[in-house]
Amino acid sequence: MKDPVEDSREELLNKLQWLMFLRVIGVTFFLGSTILIHFNATHTYFSSFLLYLYTLIGAIYLLTLLYIVLLKLLQNLKLFAYIQIMIDVLFIAGVIYATGGMDSVFSFMYIFPIIYASIILYRKGGVLIASASSIIHGISLDLEFYGLIHPVSNKLSEIKSYQGESLFYNILMDISAFYLVAILSSLLSEQVKRSKAQLKEKEIDLRDLETLNQNIIQSMGSGLLTLDADGRITFINRAGEEIIRVSFSEVFNKTLEEAFPHSDIPDDVRKGPSRWGTVFRTEDGADLHLGFSVSTLKDSKGMNRGKILIFQDLTRFKEMEEQVRRAEKLAAIGQLAAGIAHEIRNPLASMSGSIQLLRKELKSSHDSKRLMDIVLRETDRLNVLISEFLLFAQPSHKQRDSMDVKGLIEDTLGLFFHNPEWKKEITLRKSLETGVRLKANPKQLHQIIWNLVVNAVEAMPEGGTLTVTSRMVNGFQNIWEKQSPERNQKGKMEDTGTPYVEMSIGDTGTGIHPEELNKIFDPFFTTKESGTGLGLAIVYRLIEDYQGNISVKSEPGKGTIFTVRLPLGLREKA
Repeated sequence: MKDPVEDSREELLNKLQWLMFLRVIGVTFFLGSTILIHFNATHTYFSSFLLYLYTLIGAIYLLTLLYIVLLKLLQNLKLFAYIQIMIDVLFIAGVIYATGGMDSVFSFMYIFPIIYASIILYRKGGVLIASASSIIHGISLDLEFYGLIHPVSNKLSEIKSYQGESLFYNILMDISAFYLVAILSSLLSEQVKRSKAQLKEKEIDLRDLETLNQNIIQSMGSGLLTLDADGRITFINRAGEEIIRVSFSEVFNKTLEEAFPHSDIPDDVRKGPSRWGTVFRTEDGADLHLGFSVSTLKDSKGMNRGKILIFQDLTRFKEMEEQVRRAEKLAAIGQLAAGIAHEIRNPLASMSGSIQLLRKELKSSHDSKRLMDIVLRETDRLNVLISEFLLFAQPSHKQRDSMDVKGLIEDTLGLFFHNPEWKKEITLRKSLETGVRLKANPKQLHQIIWNLVVNAVEAMPEGGTLTVTSRMVNGFQNIWEKQSPERNQKGKMEDTGTPYVEMSIGDTGTGIHPEELNKIFDPFFTTKESGTGLGLAIVYRLIEDYQGNISVKSEPGKGTIFTVRLPLGLREKA
């Protein structure tokens, strides 16, 4: 594990760059001030003392340029730092020698390389530079004391009558100060370094925690939205953007009323936790059923800072509820219809037979025959209605054979062309995939196609285009959605892996009003004057019996498309 007080190469490089910069500034300031003071005293720029200082300053500038070049070339920056600081120590010894030796006022400058050695190289570097400074400083003073060297400045270098004890005391005090500065500055530097390392670790942990929180929030399947104290949106996660189909920038700093127009927003959202549901219309015209849960957003001190709203798209569940409700209603009506049909059919047949016998045996007037014809016609209509009742109530599970879907659709369309309801103004477009076979009852499949084609043709009284398609798709998708003009079918679909046959019958007729879409499969619901309201109910009942589904997409004035999906492989019913 790396020592927390060890610097990386980038950190050491940065410190060396600052050292070179500050060195130039310090030399310029201290020696420049000395030159000005000496000039004011001697009124000359070229004494031996000043020439010596000029040489030192020039040497430092040249060394700095050399350091800049070597800094880019050398790999061992730590050794390079030791060399630079040792040269600084020798430079300071030269300055002291030039400015009076024992009487120089610059002996304190040894402290600077010791301090930045402690900062750059920490305790080891600080102690080593303190030792080097002590040795060099002591040797230079001893040499001066014994008269082996003489300071450059004549004025400041006059030999003083120092006693050996006094000199030893001064050297001891200086050395003690050097080591004390080295130890204290290195302790502070190491503490700062450790604090930075700990802070960096905590920043990394905090960043990881923030990233984790963001990932959790962004990975939620539910939408999450936050409000500030003024009720304006401050955040929405990715799932929320996908649900309401807007970007965060589009709803940022908006109120709920502005972000969810045409939706019922309760007043208690800002008063406390609550739950509610509303219908939200997206920009592309889709109506979504959203369920909201609200809680208070608090800060670390427990202060109320706004609201948190978690919402989900409940459209699919609403449609599943509608599907279950319709299935329960159809089951109840089916049982009732079956009982009534059986009870009515027998006496109806007797009545029809009796009227026919009376018509043959009696010599009735023209009016009597007309009345008997009406009775027979209405009897036949009632018989058809009862037959539809029975087909709706008890679809036959027998006689399901493998059959060619394309052939059956073309046969059904061929029969319908000779039906009085067919109009010459209607254009037929077909796209039927060949080789698609389905195990089904031909009569039931014929009934499904026939009823849907009848509806499509009746929706185009002035003519139009009838489009019939069929194809096989791999992977049956359990789709509960019902399309409407406001909502394109974009809900998630569950893939069960079973191939299915998809048949679509579309028209360019009057379309279905949105309020009627949820009722079109209900028994006896019809908008036609002569309709029984059982056609689509029978279609729905037969498709449900085949474990398939039917969806409808309609837009008033533009037309309707019914899509039927029947799985090729059926599960056995319990």
